[in-house]
Amino acid sequence: MDGYLLLNIARWAGILAMLVILFQLLSMGKGRTLERFVSKQRLVTFHRMGIWPISLLILLHAGLVITGRCLAYEDSLLTTLQDFYLDRHWGSLTGVGLLVLLIALTMSILFLNKKITFPTFKKTHLLMYVATPALFFHQIFYGLDFVSSRFLFVAWSLLCATAALDVLIWRVRLTFART
Repeated sequence: MDGYLLLNIARWAGILAMLVILFQLLSMGKGRTLERFVSKQRLVTFHRMGIWPISLLILLHAGLVITGRCLAYEDSLLTTLQDFYLDRHWGSLTGVGLLVLLIALTMSILFLNKKITFPTFKKTHLLMYVATPALFFHQIFYGLDFVSSRFLFVAWSLLCATAALDVLIWRVRLTFART
């Protein structure tokens, strides 16, 4: 199997995963942007269903990147992981983002299966606000599409900033409205 083909598929899996994450933020981030077009109940349903594509796409992305790099550069698994997480500037941040994302997704699955309480789920689910920026910086600094094209870099940054501002504005607004 061609390592470069796997890396291309991995890139698209990562981009699609981030698009679903951004939609998740917009749909349930306390903003009202999407509620103008779609009912709140539909957004909640879609948000709950989003856990599976995010989980699968992130795992596919990570697995294909590791496998593709091993094949394309004829490196061992250990060398590939060491190069990515230790030798690159943002590699460790990416590892933290992935770990936090997997914790949040696991807690979501446990909550949906009624294995943990809502307060526990809510607290751990807020970790997504830590994971998402880490994953964004991972894409900006490692994503070949964003590194090589100023247009794609700016467009992707604006899309992510829009979602972040929507969440931030409504979170702050709702926090001050309660006081």
